[in-house]
Formats: sequence, C-alpha cells, structure tokens
Amino acid sequence: MELCKVEICELERKHVSKVRKLIREIFPSWHAYYAEKAINNHKILVAKIEDEIVGFIQFKIVNLGINVGHIYYMGVKPEYRRRGIGRALVIRAEEHMKSKVECFIASTQEDNIPVLRLFKSLGYVCTTWRDAYKILRDLGADLEDEYDLMWRIYDYDDVVLLKLNRRLKI
Repeated sequence: MELCKVEICELERKHVSKVRKLIREIFPSWHAYYAEKAINNHKILVAKIEDEIVGFIQFKIVNLGINVGHIYYMGVKPEYRRRGIGRALVIRAEEHMKSKVECFIASTQEDNIPVLRLFKSLGYVCTTWRDAYKILRDLGADLEDEYDLMWRIYDYDDVVLLKLNRRLKI
C-alpha cells in the first residue's frame, strides 16, 4: 500500500458538482442516488491530491435519545484505493463528531471486504441491526426496535459497523 500526500478538508460549495460526478463514477445507480441526495443534509469531507478530489465521506450526528455519529457514504476513486485515503477520511470524520457522540455507526454489504477490513482495523465491531439496536438501547437510545434504528439513521445495508466512543462515559 503506497501512502500519498492527501489533504482532507470540508467540501466547498464550488466543488459540489465534482463530488456529484465522483459519486456517479464510484457507485452503482442505487447508491449514487442516495449519496447524491445526502449532499444537502450531511457534513462532507473531501480528500484532495494536488487539487484533484479523489475521495469523500458523508456523516452526521443523529439524535436517538443519545447522539450517534453516523458515517453514511464514503468513496475513493479506484486508482487511489489502498493508499490510506479511506482511513484518513474515517478518522477525520470521527474527529469532527467524537466530542458530541456516544458511539459511531456505519453499514455496508456483507461482501464488501475492503470496507469491512478498514472499519474493523479502526476498532469497529461488525454486528447485526438487531444487536446494534440492543447495544444502543443499553447506552440509553430511545428506539423501538432494529427497524426504528434503520429508519431513523436512514441506512439499510446488510452489516452494521459499530464503535463505542471511549472519550465519553462508556
């Protein structure tokens, strides 16, 4: 894995069209639709190499009775993968949220091995929606069931990735 000099910064309004284009390049139409839709209501960080946007991450804090840092979509151009860019994006997103949340949550498809490896290497536990619901409920979340969790964070992938925020009382 070759590391590269990458700049992680907040999305500027003038670069929204570049991120939309990147989303359509990276994701199939179903995911591209939701990732583009989230541009207006999620915080977005971009990864730049020499002023080229090569990756992005979308995240926000969701109040479920406790605050949960939700990482929604993340993508890196194929030719820039395995260089530490996805890792840098996740770490920076966590830094933006960690003083305000009890835990972080993300999801992916069970066959998305690179993403599963990345999140596991950053301390996330791979679990089911049902078990994530139970953990969040034990932390004080006001949820009816796992479907309520999925609906309220607006995420439906197969596998849940959950990480407790050790900086707080957990």
